[in-house]
Amino acid sequence: MENTELQTLAKENRVDFWTRLGAYLIDVLFIIIAGVIIGLAIGDLLAPVLFGGQMSNMEDQFSQMGRINPDFNELPFDLIGMMNKMMSIAAGTTIAGIVLLILEGALGQSIGKMLLKIKNTDVYGNQAAPQVLWTRALLKYGSSVLGIIGGMTGLMIISTLGSIWGLVIFVGYFLVFMDNRQAIHDMIAKTIVCRLKK
Repeated sequence: MENTELQTLAKENRVDFWTRLGAYLIDVLFIIIAGVIIGLAIGDLLAPVLFGGQMSNMEDQFSQMGRINPDFNELPFDLIGMMNKMMSIAAGTTIAGIVLLILEGALGQSIGKMLLKIKNTDVYGNQAAPQVLWTRALLKYGSSVLGIIGGMTGLMIISTLGSIWGLVIFVGYFLVFMDNRQAIHDMIAKTIVCRLKK
């Protein structure tokens, strides 16, 4: 078959926006559940590694607030402890997100895609090369990677770049409504999302 015929066959098998949204929502549910479990189990160890600079800044700010307003120290609950627990859960969700990045880079499927029987492929609907899958995964999750690096280094510029990247990818998801059904990261990586072949 010629490439145009292969692309036509693959085009018929491309997944629509709503199916991809369903896979995404399953992935979000996975991140929340797995993140809370990981965060409660080992988040106290992970949080200082991933967010050490931010946690230190937060404690300094709370200390300064206590010096400015002594009533702040008399709160009926442990604000610093609560914030540290939230950072532990955030560390857990970060690890769960890394799991999704690895799955999509290695297998071409996240948890949601596995459950909905869809997969990242090349533009012909065939198994994509490993470097293509990793490129797509890094484009899709690059904002999270920059967020982690920004959190670990304490450099806000990196986190800001990650936020801008995330916004571009978010807006780029809506390109799936177009005829080719590719998000921006699919277009750049030259991939599509297809139903698994029977």
